[in-house]
Amino acid sequence: GSEFHHLTNVVRLKKGDEITVLDGEGGIYDVILTDISKKPPIAIGEIKSWKQAQRPSLEITLVQAIAKPDSMDMIVQKATELGVYKIVPMTCQHSVPNLSGVRSKRRIERWRQIAISASKQSKRPFFPLIDDIKSFQSALDDLNIEVRLIFVAPSMNYVSAKRLKDVLKKINGKKIHIIIGPEGDFTKTEIDYAISKNAIPVSIGENILRTETASISALAIVSYEMGD
Repeated sequence: GSEFHHLTNVVRLKKGDEITVLDGEGGIYDVILTDISKKPPIAIGEIKSWKQAQRPSLEITLVQAIAKPDSMDMIVQKATELGVYKIVPMTCQHSVPNLSGVRSKRRIERWRQIAISASKQSKRPFFPLIDDIKSFQSALDDLNIEVRLIFVAPSMNYVSAKRLKDVLKKINGKKIHIIIGPEGDFTKTEIDYAISKNAIPVSIGENILRTETASISALAIVSYEMGD
């Protein structure tokens, strides 16, 4: 498959080479290739050493409104690099792509492959979980009772949003949910529902951000301020 193609045609590994293998659950293996062949495509290795990484205490779940394909791919990639624990794709009233059925399954599989690739490139021993696509209400209903932060645009002047950094100073929990809306923003009904579910409206400034910029910025700030 793609992994074997990468090993033999991109990295061009051969017998005797040493590689690091991640299992996605924190296992890090130093492996020496003892045999590799293209027909049939087989790579056999001997484990030289192994260690189990400790999972970070900070657990960030990104609840992300589905964006356009390229933007969503970027969000998954960058969120993975920033150490996100889980991504929950959701549909909102102003979401642009309408994914369902086979298209939905294909997109989810693509995001999972992007997350695995980004984990390997950034040497993240824990691969993020990519949830199935949910409706806005279902996504919020399924969250646990830890901290929930919903990001609102400056134009939503009917919502009293607090500065993200000010909110983070008062948070003790290590399980944080970041809820990011679509390009067309959340509706007032969605904001009201999120608040009824104990989500805290926050903002990261007066600039109007694209959804991918908002996601990456929010993750970076929360990771920096709340990480070990």
